[in-house]
Amino acid sequence: MVDPIVVENILEQVQQLLEAGDVHQATEILRSLHPADSAEILNRLPQELRDRVVQELDVPELADVLEEMDEDEMVEVVQHLPVDELADVLDEMEPDMAADLLGELDEEQAARLLEEMEDAEEVEPLLAYPEDTAGGIMNVPRHMLRRHMTVAQAIQFLREHYEDEHELFHLYVLDRFRRLVGVVSLRSLILARPEQTLGEIMQTDVLTVPPEMDQEEVARLLARYNLLALPVVDAQERLLGIVSVDDVVDVLEEEATEDIYRLAQVSEDAEIFNPIPQAIRHRLPWLMVNLGTAFISSTVVAQFEGTIARVALLAALMPIVAAQGGNAGNQTMTIVVRSLALGEIEPRDAWRTLRHQLAIGILHGLILGTLVGLIAWFWKGNPMLGVIISLAMLGNLTAAALVGVLVPITLKVLKVDPALASGVFVTATTDVLGFALFLGLATYFIGWLL
Repeated sequence: MVDPIVVENILEQVQQLLEAGDVHQATEILRSLHPADSAEILNRLPQELRDRVVQELDVPELADVLEEMDEDEMVEVVQHLPVDELADVLDEMEPDMAADLLGELDEEQAARLLEEMEDAEEVEPLLAYPEDTAGGIMNVPRHMLRRHMTVAQAIQFLREHYEDEHELFHLYVLDRFRRLVGVVSLRSLILARPEQTLGEIMQTDVLTVPPEMDQEEVARLLARYNLLALPVVDAQERLLGIVSVDDVVDVLEEEATEDIYRLAQVSEDAEIFNPIPQAIRHRLPWLMVNLGTAFISSTVVAQFEGTIARVALLAALMPIVAAQGGNAGNQTMTIVVRSLALGEIEPRDAWRTLRHQLAIGILHGLILGTLVGLIAWFWKGNPMLGVIISLAMLGNLTAAALVGVLVPITLKVLKVDPALASGVFVTATTDVLGFALFLGLATYFIGWLL
């Protein structure tokens, strides 16, 4: 792997060589790098220069580089390749990655490529499943073991049928109907006596997943049980494929990015250098929603216009109450959304979660309310001002804990992504309550403030 600063230097060097017409030397530099670094450099080259390098790379080299890219990046790289050459590249790729690339192409082009491919039977079944499911990221098993095999026969079988050590995580044992009946670890195989059968040494309690399971849940299971692979089976327990840990590394990154973007109400397709019209299209809708909630907050403030006119200092202090409520609500909401995403809590845990977070919110409100109240008292010499802002702070931080829990859990029950919409509702609620509590108390005790 290469340091990011070094990658920048290599990119500049490769681009200069290509512009000078030395395609061979530029390609040799890429060949000397890890495929992930080559993929990054290839992605950042202008299309015309990139096409020159693609034509120079051998089929296996191009396949390795493509496997390090996202689906849309792969399409950009191969869009000018002839069908027969692209079919050869797809044959060299892992079936799940080849399926991802084919899934991004139009149906007619994908059909032509499948006709040209030699290993289409390994890729075509994967196209039947959505790309964000276990079926969409699995690899179709090529050769499986049978329970009647002896250890010696199984080892010989592996030598004959497996060339890539990365294919050997766990060894799955099938019956004659291709139903999964057990799993054997390489360690158990090596330590067993040659004459023992796989039926004697295999584990029959195998964790499996259905093909329609969301890829994020698959990744969570792999992480929870420290597994290197998970078998994917149908309703009859027939083995459909295998999801290995390297298949879900990108999934974890994609899902984390998606959740972070959604918490900020930004489209998951947003990138730092998106074209300006596209960036505006991704971000503006949620800003418009936030604008609407801001007008609601302003309407609340307008109801207390007379109070603010009599005690102008309230205008300077009320943002403190609203801002602290918003920050506290977002803290609680973020923790709850993360816990829901990781399966640490479920909607049935709402009451337990609410009690815990309310206790935290009340304590935060007492501490911060007392602090702000003392500051306001000593600043303006009016103890009632301190009491009012303290009570408003306590009430708003308690409400922030309440909505920070209930909003994402309610959205989860309604099958709406909590990461997408929680922020808008939590911020709007704490703003409105913060202003209403502070200005409402100030109006009630106006005589003590004059």
